[in-house]
Amino acid sequence: MSAFSASDFNSKRYSASRPSYPSEFYTIIDEYHDGKRELLVDVGCGPGTATLQMAKELKPFDQIIGSDLSATMIETAKAIRQESPSVYKNVSFEISPSDDFDFLGADSVDKQKVDMITAVECAHWFDFDKFQCSVYANLRKDGTIAIWGYADPIFPNYPEFDELMIEVPYGKETLGPYWEQPGRSRLRNMLKDATLDPERFHHIQVSYFHAKDIRDAAKLHQYTEKPLLIRKEITLVEFAQYVRTWSAYHQWKQDPKNKDKQDVADWFVEESLKKRPELSVTTKIEVVWNTFYKLGKRI
Repeated sequence: MSAFSASDFNSKRYSASRPSYPSEFYTIIDEYHDGKRELLVDVGCGPGTATLQMAKELKPFDQIIGSDLSATMIETAKAIRQESPSVYKNVSFEISPSDDFDFLGADSVDKQKVDMITAVECAHWFDFDKFQCSVYANLRKDGTIAIWGYADPIFPNYPEFDELMIEVPYGKETLGPYWEQPGRSRLRNMLKDATLDPERFHHIQVSYFHAKDIRDAAKLHQYTEKPLLIRKEITLVEFAQYVRTWSAYHQWKQDPKNKDKQDVADWFVEESLKKRPELSVTTKIEVVWNTFYKLGKRI
């Protein structure tokens, strides 16, 4: 996570290249949430991708606050908000750790004043037990905790790329050694080791979606919970830009021993075109991600 907090981390590219979340998923959250909608806090908000989406996609909240430890990310989030101030008039951003709600003010912090708390593509970095305690202290009775994320995308129509999609992020000679651990391993495992405490939360719903199941209609019908389906039409060049948003890529670029090496994102494009020479760098192809979500209501 320290890469995202670095002053030279390209948070604008992160915001532009990362996938967003489908309206259908926000409908799932809307249908799950009960009661008033005065305050939503989006913890670990990064450049505000989900925060600003929720302002438009969810049934309205009076106030939405995005918080993140990274001043670089918060600066980008505020800049994006200012591009449409009338649309996001109920949204603000604060620099804060994931388990610290002091920005709510002395009259509200730890007093169960929040109606919904979200943590999007970030909870793998948290001390999860400490985070749960803070959520429990700040969420009202029957208020919603919603955690979701994604990792390890595939190109469904190009299974010959599957091996490359492992080699680029996890190869010993590519980005594998540069991921911060145990955060990345926890995300790849879709946070299965981080469970919502049934003594603090009830009506817990959990979904894990494996991107390769998109190739098998029978498997898609076996899901008991509606999956979070993140899919995007993207060019190989755009995917390379997405690779450049990874914290491991940032660390790889900072390592002097890689100074004269070919950019790993460019290498991905070259290798892809070798496998499918009929494609071009501007051909749009579909990407689908592994995803998960966890929903709970405070007891």
